[in-house]
Amino acid sequence: MRHRWVAVLVVVAVVGGLAAAHQWWLPYLAGWLDVSSPLRHADYAMVMGGGVENRPVLAAVLYRKGWVDRILISEIKPVPSKTRPLLPPEHELTKALLMRLGVPEDRIVLLRGNHAATFHEIVSLRDVLVESPSARVLIVTDSLHTRRTAWSVRHLLGPMADRVSFVGVPSERYDLRRWWQSGDGFFMVTSEYLKLFSYWIIYGSGKWWVPMFIGLIVLLGMLRRHFTHRRWYQTPDHTQA
Repeated sequence: MRHRWVAVLVVVAVVGGLAAAHQWWLPYLAGWLDVSSPLRHADYAMVMGGGVENRPVLAAVLYRKGWVDRILISEIKPVPSKTRPLLPPEHELTKALLMRLGVPEDRIVLLRGNHAATFHEIVSLRDVLVESPSARVLIVTDSLHTRRTAWSVRHLLGPMADRVSFVGVPSERYDLRRWWQSGDGFFMVTSEYLKLFSYWIIYGSGKWWVPMFIGLIVLLGMLRRHFTHRRWYQTPDHTQA
């Protein structure tokens, strides 16, 4: 019983310390997700889907300032919705916004396909890099999205990943230094960690490690039960009975 109270006090002390110092370590959780690279000239800027309100704007700025020669956009799989028929597909909105911001239509390249996730978009990017062995690409996406995008790039592109860099777009809905104080910031940071974990399980080595870990837990539980029953049968009272 005494050991349990010691364990409880240790946990309370750790949790209390983390809570007291939250303004120091919580910003690092968001900062770790941002792997933006220093700007350098590239043949393409690739606008990742899911951020039509801010990502195309930065891509257009990069084009106008001469950082990129063309802009890649992905055909995005429509999200089922009652109001969806009233709206054009996201890639059409992105293209229209880019043109309105000064990007000529012939400088915009549409990647055909049913892109439903970051992973699918990087598959299409791989085809572009294979066809253009010397091309370099700047991926434009939200700052919090850059690490998961970089993971997909390294996982799918292999040596070609060296030709890809990342530009993070800051959000106007929350401050990354105080993301936990905003509902949008809290949702974006926590969901990005969950998505990273799901990518590791679905596309990475997690699909092997997770079943092995679960199997190990089950095995340890079975062994514990076996030895507990064995000790019970070997107790003096049970033996005399």
